[in-house]
Amino acid sequence: MPKFNTVIFDLDGLITDTEPLHRQAFNLILRVCNVNYEYATEEYGRTFTGYVVGENAERVRERFGLAQTAHEIADAQRALYNLLIADAENVRLMPGVTELLAYLGAQNFRVAVASSARPEHLRTVLRGVNLLHRFQTLVGNDGSLKPKPAPDVYLRAAAELGANPAETVALEDSSSGVRAARAAGLTVWAVPNDYTRMQDFSAAHAVYPNLTAVREFLQNGK
Repeated sequence: MPKFNTVIFDLDGLITDTEPLHRQAFNLILRVCNVNYEYATEEYGRTFTGYVVGENAERVRERFGLAQTAHEIADAQRALYNLLIADAENVRLMPGVTELLAYLGAQNFRVAVASSARPEHLRTVLRGVNLLHRFQTLVGNDGSLKPKPAPDVYLRAAAELGANPAETVALEDSSSGVRAARAAGLTVWAVPNDYTRMQDFSAAHAVYPNLTAVREFLQNGK
């Protein structure tokens, strides 16, 4: 196995189980707009997960013929999501993440987050679950970077860490994230969740059932 010294994480659905909160925010918007419909886990994961809020807002606007613009829907979704993550009780960690981060810290790995989420959302979520101190750098998308599947957030995170791509693993839960990390020249391990299990992970170098399995592989090489 290659000798890795850097791990770059996605956030939503990989470190934290926040995809349900994104889905809840969109469903609240539909309710306010008097649309009698709710996105369920499977449909939301298949259609929305791995894409930025603006793209998803346009999908909602087109499907339900809403009078609001995609920009207005996206702003409303972000505001609702921000309210939800402001209460740390709403944010759950994905299985195995605490132990994996503790192992990486003990082994002096360089660790970062590269996400299409806004930088302030990254800090709010990670501060709320007391994991902010585990990362040397956080890269979100403030609008100046192309969203995944473009490689921009991964390229910036690797550059800020001074990481060698050949020694860097990206952990992703979505197919668009996998493609972004591959385009950045990184080794990519997919860790699907309930929202993304139906997505295509053929571009990943490996697929693991959870972060506990990732830690065991890094520790034991099997």
